[in-house]
Amino acid sequence: MQSSVHPVRPAGPARAAGAAAPPASRLERFAPRLIGAVAAIAMSPTAWAAATLVGQGAGGRQPMDIGAQISERLAREVQVAQDDGPEPARSPGGDANGLSPEPVILSALDGKRVVFDSYMLAQGADGITIDTSRFERPDLVEPGKYRVELHVNGHWRGTEDIEFQQVAGRESAQACYDRDLLIRAGVDLNKSARGQDPGRPPNPMPQGLVCADIGQYIPGAELKFDQAEQKIYLSVPQYYLRLTTSKNYVDPQNWDSGVPAMLLNYNTNIFTTESQGRNTTRAYAGLNLGANLGPLRLRHNGSVTWSPQAGGRYQRGYIYGQTDLPALRSQLLVGESSTSGELFDSVAFRGAQIFSDDRMLPGTQRYYAPVVRGSANSNARVSVHQRGFLVYETTVAPGPFEINDLQVASYGGDLQVTVTEANGQARTFVVPFATTVQLLRPGVTRYSVTAGRASDLSLQGSGQYIVQGTMVTGYGGVAFASNYVSGLLGAALNTPIGGFGTDVTWARTTVTNGASMRGSSFRVSYSKNLPNSGTNFSLLAYRYSTSGYLGLRDALMLHDAVERGASTDSFSRMRSRVDANISQQLGTSGGSVYLNGSSLQYWKQRGQVLSFTLGYSNQWRGNTYSVSVQRVQNAASGGSLYGGRSRGNSTLVSLNLSIPLGKSARGAPVLNTFATHDDRVGTQVSSGVSGLIDERGRGSYSLSGNYDDRRSATSGSASINYRLPDVTLGASIGQGQGYRQASASAQGGVVMHPGGISLAQTLGETIGVVHAPDALGAQAGYSGASVDRRGYAIVPSLTPYQLNSIDVDPKGMPDDVELKVTSRSVAPRAGTVVMLTYETRRARPVLINSRMPNGELLPFAAAAIDADSGMAIGAVGQGSRLVVRSEKDHGTIRVEWGKKPEERCAIDYTLPARAEGKRSGYEMLDLECRALPDRGVDGKKLAGRP
Repeated sequence: MQSSVHPVRPAGPARAAGAAAPPASRLERFAPRLIGAVAAIAMSPTAWAAATLVGQGAGGRQPMDIGAQISERLAREVQVAQDDGPEPARSPGGDANGLSPEPVILSALDGKRVVFDSYMLAQGADGITIDTSRFERPDLVEPGKYRVELHVNGHWRGTEDIEFQQVAGRESAQACYDRDLLIRAGVDLNKSARGQDPGRPPNPMPQGLVCADIGQYIPGAELKFDQAEQKIYLSVPQYYLRLTTSKNYVDPQNWDSGVPAMLLNYNTNIFTTESQGRNTTRAYAGLNLGANLGPLRLRHNGSVTWSPQAGGRYQRGYIYGQTDLPALRSQLLVGESSTSGELFDSVAFRGAQIFSDDRMLPGTQRYYAPVVRGSANSNARVSVHQRGFLVYETTVAPGPFEINDLQVASYGGDLQVTVTEANGQARTFVVPFATTVQLLRPGVTRYSVTAGRASDLSLQGSGQYIVQGTMVTGYGGVAFASNYVSGLLGAALNTPIGGFGTDVTWARTTVTNGASMRGSSFRVSYSKNLPNSGTNFSLLAYRYSTSGYLGLRDALMLHDAVERGASTDSFSRMRSRVDANISQQLGTSGGSVYLNGSSLQYWKQRGQVLSFTLGYSNQWRGNTYSVSVQRVQNAASGGSLYGGRSRGNSTLVSLNLSIPLGKSARGAPVLNTFATHDDRVGTQVSSGVSGLIDERGRGSYSLSGNYDDRRSATSGSASINYRLPDVTLGASIGQGQGYRQASASAQGGVVMHPGGISLAQTLGETIGVVHAPDALGAQAGYSGASVDRRGYAIVPSLTPYQLNSIDVDPKGMPDDVELKVTSRSVAPRAGTVVMLTYETRRARPVLINSRMPNGELLPFAAAAIDADSGMAIGAVGQGSRLVVRSEKDHGTIRVEWGKKPEERCAIDYTLPARAEGKRSGYEMLDLECRALPDRGVDGKKLAGRP
């Protein structure tokens, strides 16, 4: 059925009951309304057609002519307007002349009265008119305290408990505020006081709760309440705000500290291969455990490795407690961790550390973490070590791979990447990990102070006590150990051609045998992004050190080696180092080229340690191709970098070609051809098909065949990965000449929160727990998590100290469940577990075919009210059919379309038993609407049986 809305006519501000009418005559006041009504009727044939359709309903009743009724009403109002007297008071049932009431509603946001013509809902030949008085004032707020979301100039600023009080002359309770609330909202009360009209006496914001118009204290400000969404909107001229306009920035007072919880992240992988009659099996489980109690966060990480030959081994990582210090924009850590590699060498320690956290500032960038790129010739195992710790391990399919989700420790510390092929061959390369030029926003200081004992795994001794402090404004820092002292001073400058940084570090090392070494190290770094040229120098740095210079980590290692009887002359010291990470876009269709790597030279050691990758990629008619060269070159003898023996030099050249086998639809398979040439192992070619299992991208597969020219051997492999709501599973198999391989993996998280234990995808640092009772199957956030049977879902990653909006999609949940709110916003503190509650209402949807006691159709839009609670649960739709939602399995529904006894009836209903496993569909009933006796106006009395 088509419908039209009658033009809305502003009726001016509301008058208190009993207030005198303004001096203008009734005719003057009524003339604009009369002209508007006549024009609307003359120009809106759709409205006439809609009125006719509404009058017809779904039965055989004749369409009514409402033109005469409207004309008669207009004539009566003109006659009343000509009296020029005071306007007669209206009664609840009609106006002073016995006419039907004229509904008036107040907008929930702007407070302007509007008038709707109820005759557009006139029903039937007898002129039955629906009583729409229940819709007149949907904005009426009862006095009390409401927990609402505060929005300032359209930006979320937190959740507040707002007091609403009754104010003389206002029908609805008004929102109250105080100085503290406005300060949390970001209002500068001093500026607003100075901005008031100088021609009037000063009106400073008083202490205590204020329920008056906010505009008299803050010029131009408005406070509006949206009752349906439970949101309060504060509009303030930008001049009077002291907070940033960043959409995601939230005042520290509104940061959420979360709830007590326990966390577990797991990443498991088992890899087995049989080669030349020898079977090798290795299992790995990376574990990250945590516990939150108030502001304190306890964390521990470690890994378990197992093989039949060596058995099980647990390698303990760091264990520490941490809390944030909002007043200092800093974090306090006590336990085991590592120092920042920002200025000095990164060193593992056991002690205490306090450091600034840029994430608490608006608009700052997150910490840098490198992307590990490489290639594999088979289903290979990729292991990533940092300072001797195994920080990541996974299985990759043949072809190029990219690992961009590393959660490595601190700012820096080079990554040693080992690729172990299915046939046992292994190669290692280095990914440099250091920060870019130390450029900060004006007024921002970055610092770190660490004190404790060195606990690097490379040290076999007890470790020395260390103290290290850094500050980045200029920038500078100092580092102390038992037999070591160093100082750094540097500066960074941003120029039109890029950002430059330069620093000098002086160090003195006293060895156990009394020898003393002194030296300096000079570093120059450059960073630049050229959007127009497509060039990005994310890191380009050069360091030169004199022969007597030792970094903090090298000094600790030298001290440890000398204690074990080694000579100082046998220890290699870094002479120079060049780091580069460069990418260049070659025009709009010329592809892109990248270079990343590092080169190190040592004193008293020939050659250099070189590791770099040079690559080029492009697209042509939907086909993607790339070529890369990877070079790994070790020095002539073992150095201090990893403390191991040389694995030899190697150069790997790879070519990759991807051709879609279908249209651009998501999930179409792709033909991949991958060729590599290694100067040690020869040329290998791999070709296969990969794609997505479904359009939502939850699963992927890969099938490939390989050829090795050196051994004239062929092999094949297959892999599959699938992401379930609570875990990601993977498996691979492969077979070739002389070997067979298989692997399986699983990764995910577990959260113990006040509502119980929930499984989840891999957890980030800060997470959210969605609680939506009975909303089984609803999707929470964008991670693919769904609400379980207990009403919980885990959002695995939130951005700390910034605004996060988490939506719940009702698609997939039972039809008898309604979400009262579908979105929540929160600004969590780092590492917290925040609870987000979404209120739901469980009520079975029911369609009831019924009629009046005299057999006539029930009036369209008549209200359906629960007789026990008095709450509206639905309405009458077309064809005398009620559409209701009932929270009870049996009861009585009161149908009302007016105030008179004969304008109501009652339906007694009993719903059938719920079908097991039923999630959708309406219950269909055919019931009579019986007459109600005249027992007064109390709805509950009228609803009783005769």
